[in-house]
Amino acid sequence: MKLLEITSDRFPDWLQLRQKLFADLDRDHHREEMDLIHSSPEATAFLGTTEEGEHVGLMEVSLRNFVDGCLGGPVGYVEALYLEPPYRGKGEGRNMIDFAADWFRARGCRDMAADADLENVLAQKFFSHIGFSETFRIVQFKRTLENVDVTRSTNEDEDIG
Repeated sequence: MKLLEITSDRFPDWLQLRQKLFADLDRDHHREEMDLIHSSPEATAFLGTTEEGEHVGLMEVSLRNFVDGCLGGPVGYVEALYLEPPYRGKGEGRNMIDFAADWFRARGCRDMAADADLENVLAQKFFSHIGFSETFRIVQFKRTLENVDVTRSTNEDEDIG
């Protein structure tokens, strides 16, 4: 399998694989994220493609300034990894991660990281098996703030003292 970097003409194939990985997200949400990734100088995506040209894998990567458990940045981050079921367990996932490691090294990263949902034991086993070490487990929380003046800069005129 070879990895092809995303170009705009590969968006339909990218979307199809993303919808399998993130089935709970709607098409518009996928498109927004895809546009952000595609336009970012610090992120990209790759399609895993067979010799016959069939797209059977997806990997999204980015550079982060900070990742828990890693000292200093930039840190390479595997944001998404998906392989069609018939291609799993054959070393293709490891090959994709090795490809990402080379991509990260070329951009000055000393560490790479990834995450997996608490319920996704298969992904946790995969990452452990290929050399990642678990840093810790968390549950993240979010609270939407109402009545926010989005025109105000977060750093201007603020005395934190």
